[in-house]
Amino acid sequence: MPKRRTTQADVAAVAGVSQATVSFVLNDRRPAGVHISADTRQRVLDAIRITGYSANPVAQRLAGGRNQILGVFTYEATFPGGGRDFYGPFLVGVEHAAEQLGIDILLFTSARVVDGRRRLTRDGWQRLGIADGCLLLGQHEDRSELQHLLDTNYPFVFIGKRVSEGGRLPYVGADYVSATRRAVERLLEAGHRRVGYAGDMGSDQPTTDRWAGYRDALRAAGLGARLVPEDDPDAVAAAIVEQGLTAVVLAPERDPEELHDALRRRGLEVPRDVSVVLLGQPHHRLRRPQEWSGFVIPREQMGARALLLLSRLVAGDEVADPDLHRLLECTDVEGATVAPPVTALAP
Repeated sequence: MPKRRTTQADVAAVAGVSQATVSFVLNDRRPAGVHISADTRQRVLDAIRITGYSANPVAQRLAGGRNQILGVFTYEATFPGGGRDFYGPFLVGVEHAAEQLGIDILLFTSARVVDGRRRLTRDGWQRLGIADGCLLLGQHEDRSELQHLLDTNYPFVFIGKRVSEGGRLPYVGADYVSATRRAVERLLEAGHRRVGYAGDMGSDQPTTDRWAGYRDALRAAGLGARLVPEDDPDAVAAAIVEQGLTAVVLAPERDPEELHDALRRRGLEVPRDVSVVLLGQPHHRLRRPQEWSGFVIPREQMGARALLLLSRLVAGDEVADPDLHRLLECTDVEGATVAPPVTALAP
C-alpha cells in the first residue's frame, strides 16, 4: 500500500503548534500581530525533517538555506533533434545572465518525456528543492503544476506569457499580439484583402496571441479571418487556392520551405502569386537562403530577463506587479516574400 503523503497537519502535530504556524514558517511570513519565536520556528523545521515533509521544495529550501543554484525545467525535450533547436537561444540567454550573476544553472532532465511532454509530478517536486528557484518553459505546460508552485510559494518564472488566476504567475514573454498585428497590417498596406492564417488552432498561449493579433488587424480593416488548419503542405497549398487567398501568415509549426515547394507544384510562386509572412522563427531548420518576411522572437533576451527576474524573487526583493509580467517586443523582418497581389487565386 502506498505511503500516505505527509501534510502540514502532521508537521503541526509533531511540533506541537497550530497548522497556521507551520504555514507561516513554510512561507516565511510574519503577519501583523503574530510572533513566532526562534524556538518555535526551529521546532517546526525539526518536525519537517522528522515527518519527511522536507520533500516539499519550499520546506527543503527553508531548512537547508540557499544553494546559489537556479534550475531550468522544460516541458518538452530540451536538446534539438531532427533539425529542431527551439530551446537553444533561450538557454544561451539564461547562461549569459547566470555568468553575470555568478550563479550555477541546473537543468532538470530526470523526468521522462511521455508523448512529447514532461511532468513535475511524483519525484519532480523533490528534485526542484535542489535549486533555490526554477525557470520553466515549454508549449504544453501542466496548469495544475504551475498552480501547485504558486500555492507553495516556490520561486519560479515562466519563459513565455502565461495567464493565471489573479495574475500571480510571473513570466517574461514575447508580444505576439502586436507583432502579428503589424505583420497583417503590412499585407493589408500592400493591397491584400484575402489573408489566411496557416497553422494549428491550439489552446496554448502563443497560438491564441498570434490568432488574436491576426483577427484584430483584419477586423479593423473590415475583413474576416480565414483559417488554413491543414498540416500537409500540399493540403495547405490546395486550401490557399480554394479560398482564393493572395497572402498567408504562417505559424512557426509550419515549414515555409515545404509550403513554397507545394505552391510551386501548382505553378504558383512566392511572392508573385502568394505572399508569405512568418510569425516567428520556424520550428524547422531552414535549408535554403530565402529571405522570409515576418518577425523574430527575442528568445535570448527572454531567457536572460527571466533569470534576472527569478534571481530577484529568490532574493526576496520587492517586485512591482508590472515587472512580474514582462512582454518583449519582437523584431520585424522586411524579407523578400511580400509583394502586392496580382489577382485573387481561382480554383
